[in-house]
Amino acid sequence: MSDSVTTAVTAAAGVPRWRARGLSLIELLIVLSVGAILLAMAAPAFKSFVQNSRLTTQANTMVYALNLARSSAVKLDSTVEVCASTDGATCNGAAWTGGWIVCYPVASCAVGGGPGANVLTVAPKLGGNNTANEQVGGALAVSYLSNGQTNNGVGGTTYRFVFCDNRGKTSGQDVEINFTGRIQASPTQGQLISGAALGGC
Repeated sequence: MSDSVTTAVTAAAGVPRWRARGLSLIELLIVLSVGAILLAMAAPAFKSFVQNSRLTTQANTMVYALNLARSSAVKLDSTVEVCASTDGATCNGAAWTGGWIVCYPVASCAVGGGPGANVLTVAPKLGGNNTANEQVGGALAVSYLSNGQTNNGVGGTTYRFVFCDNRGKTSGQDVEINFTGRIQASPTQGQLISGAALGGC
């Protein structure tokens, strides 16, 4: 069938040869309005997701450092220390918020301790204006002995680290070291390992 015949048949059938495509202004405004409402509903949940992920990552970084120190102390048959550090090289930190390192021998890790310090890993300053504090005695260092226990090795010493952001204690993350030197992170935000409410934020 020729083009002229096709055009004639189409016109005779009342079918337009061209149809408008796209959205009208009203349809576009409706789509934009619905999108804005959905975005407004999702934004708080996404922000909370980001904050929770940040806290969990920071707490897990501490768990990793503590486990590394413990296993290295046993392996090296030497005391290995996790300590607050802002320079990534020495135990010079005034708070865990500024970052920490895993280091040995302990005497060389101190500021002015001289050469010979071995830094096994470095954790940078916490992001998001988050904080980290040791709640039992305010310790700025945790030392693991070659038997895998902390400090004195006779019953060990317990520690509890609390990671917080601007939402307060109900969203905080808890990391604990028991008297045998075992490290645990609470599976529930805002709670200790025991299930009690978290404090310290």
